[in-house]
Amino acid sequence: MTHNSGLLILSNVLHKQKLATVFKFASGLVRQKLFVTLPHSNANVGYWKTAVSLCYTAASEACPLLDVRFLLPFSTIIANPLHFDVVLSQFSDLELAHTLAVQLDPSYKSEIRLTSVENQVGSDDSQCDSVDTHRASPVRGTFSHVCLGGTFDRLHNGHKILLSIGGLLATDQLLVGITTAAMLRRKQLAPLILSWDRRSEEVECFLCDIGLDKSRFCVVELNDAFGPPAVRSEFQCIVTSDEVVKTCKQLNKIRQAKGFQSLAIEKIDFVSDARPIDHQVPSDLCESKLSSSTVRFHLLGTLLRPANPQGWSRRGARSPYVIGLAGPSGAGKSALARRLAGLSSAVHVIDCDRLGHEAYVPGTECHQRLLDHFGRDLVASADPPFPIDRARLGRLVFSDPARLKELNAIVWPEIECRVHERLVELESTAVREELSNSVSIRRPVVVLDAAVLLQAKWDEMCDEVFCGVMPKSEAERRILATYHHIDATVEHCERLERQATAIAEATGGMDWWSAGQLDKNVGPVGRAHVVLSTQWEPECTQKQVERAFRSLCNRIPL
Repeated sequence: MTHNSGLLILSNVLHKQKLATVFKFASGLVRQKLFVTLPHSNANVGYWKTAVSLCYTAASEACPLLDVRFLLPFSTIIANPLHFDVVLSQFSDLELAHTLAVQLDPSYKSEIRLTSVENQVGSDDSQCDSVDTHRASPVRGTFSHVCLGGTFDRLHNGHKILLSIGGLLATDQLLVGITTAAMLRRKQLAPLILSWDRRSEEVECFLCDIGLDKSRFCVVELNDAFGPPAVRSEFQCIVTSDEVVKTCKQLNKIRQAKGFQSLAIEKIDFVSDARPIDHQVPSDLCESKLSSSTVRFHLLGTLLRPANPQGWSRRGARSPYVIGLAGPSGAGKSALARRLAGLSSAVHVIDCDRLGHEAYVPGTECHQRLLDHFGRDLVASADPPFPIDRARLGRLVFSDPARLKELNAIVWPEIECRVHERLVELESTAVREELSNSVSIRRPVVVLDAAVLLQAKWDEMCDEVFCGVMPKSEAERRILATYHHIDATVEHCERLERQATAIAEATGGMDWWSAGQLDKNVGPVGRAHVVLSTQWEPECTQKQVERAFRSLCNRIPL
């Protein structure tokens, strides 16, 4: 029997290798969250500092998917009652385990099973990383006001060490600065970063869980590289990782110039990622330490939210399952559509840009409406049958938002009508083939390749939206590589900016590159069911598409 949460009681002498064995055992009994505590408080900060590091390092090696939370000195815990379903102990004294459990979780019931966990490694500890009360290394001491900062996207064990050390060193107040979305646009896969509200909530929950009373810490927005310590004198120490030490030294120069005390820099070593090397991860995301960027990468091609219950496929057993494909210029939407179509004969691509061209060819109602509305002399070629000159039409509407809106009001409904016709045609074909063959055939899957999918609200007819993401700098680089003429490059970069403005207006204020969309249901990624990226090698893109398609096949009967 497994449990959602548990409490693990360790001995005061901690060995990394033994901890890993115990954690692996515990992960077979606890699925989600494991609280870890020691039976006796110890005033030696060095002991606790080393214990924190050993605990999370061992957890990363033994049970990387388990949410381990190492409780700081016991006297601070009572203000924040915990909840757990099972108690595991390295001690045979189950009465002691029960006493600790009730102190930590007043609702703990005696009938919950207590399990004794024994160390299962040899007694030779000479080669073990370990810490006990007497051998703990001395530290600089504690400080009244301590600060630290970071993105804290999807809390991992490296974050937990940083926050725990900060909590240990701060006697009065720990300030945690969490980077705001505006500071994160250049981060890898920034649109998949959780919102500031969600990240701050997770940090606050963790600090309370490990024993800090809410009065002892403060979580604030970090809108620049230095935050409150650059303008407030009370801070004495900053906890940081090696990669940010340089910024901390710059912060100290700012403080010295203002007559403030320099901050003691408490550098920690982030936990290494002990999982086997994943050769699917691009080289620029491969890090020896735990990384939120890698976690975000593994979200590509996975289902992020339930499918649209009002999607087109709900109309009938052979109605096409419609996937809307959105993304900015340069994101590789058409390439993604081709890759999806290459995986199955059941996948059909509808190119909405091509439908747009067909919508206003001479002789169509839409063509005549454009001539009547904008004037033949302004938007059409001079000779009969007066085809629309797209370059002239573009110059006319893209310089005037009101005229662009008028153009869209004429053309978008016509494109949507043609999409509907194509979907009905595919359904009819599927039904005829099934009747003639007397066997069940695959449900058609339609990829709707549409640059204005979300702006035109065509996502409302889609069962799912796949969104291509791409750093703005890479999108601009691709545009430059495609259009060698400077005027064409400028024109397409301006188009990219217009797309960003339009998508933000249509989806709640966030554009293609804004961080913090995923859990807010705003922005294009906030509307997406699956996110893909072509920014790395083609093989990487293909693996994402295959992952997305396998998942799709499990959701719908193809």
